[in-house]
Amino acid sequence: MLDQGRDQAAGLRRLMGRPALNLMAFPLSANDAQGGAWVGQVARTLHSLGSRALVIDASGGEVARALGVARPTRELMDLLAGRHRFDDVATVTREGVTLVRADAGLDAFVASGGAPQDLLRGFADLSHGFDVLLLAMPAGELASLTSPTNTVPVMVADAGPEGVQQAYATIKQLSADFGYGQFALALRGAVGPGEAMAVHARVAHAARTFLNAGVTLAGWVPAAAAGGAVTHAALERLVQSLLDTASTPVFRH
Repeated sequence: MLDQGRDQAAGLRRLMGRPALNLMAFPLSANDAQGGAWVGQVARTLHSLGSRALVIDASGGEVARALGVARPTRELMDLLAGRHRFDDVATVTREGVTLVRADAGLDAFVASGGAPQDLLRGFADLSHGFDVLLLAMPAGELASLTSPTNTVPVMVADAGPEGVQQAYATIKQLSADFGYGQFALALRGAVGPGEAMAVHARVAHAARTFLNAGVTLAGWVPAAAAGGAVTHAALERLVQSLLDTASTPVFRH
């Protein structure tokens, strides 16, 4: 689909059983620079662990800015309209992460009434060997692309009261308005495992009691004062946990 028929080895890879693309869904609020920065960290960490990550950024550019990508002249709209190929609309960062801006293109795709699974499979069928797809966009747009029956949205939240309240508000929106029943919580700035588990317990209790929804603790990253090596190790553990518990497969055609 998105390679526009130029992938000559697609049939061979299908016969060899190329593995599915792992999808991670990140609902971000508007102008959520901190959330965008965190998704950028996840993408970088995935790359450092040997994954080939593709980020679809419909967050108003917050993830792109976090990855050092200036506003591109082309985006997903140009790809879907057939004006340009994937390599012409994607940007590869210094670290090797591939990103596509998608604000206008996603809006147009949803308005067209196209099948979301066709778009996701289009990314899976690309010849670039991506193995993780990160969707970063507001909750409503995320719900237009993913299924509540097999998607685990990842709530990225600061461990303080304001961050927890925002995470719960997003869980409530996705649960009450769109039917999502399972979520993962990734905490930033916890002072230790005890605080992370206590924060998770409060969120999980509220979600279970009022929304009949489940929230798992994917992991936590300590305060920045803990130091770069400590934070990077915590990110690696958290990202691996997300791959194991909060990613869902997108099978190729």
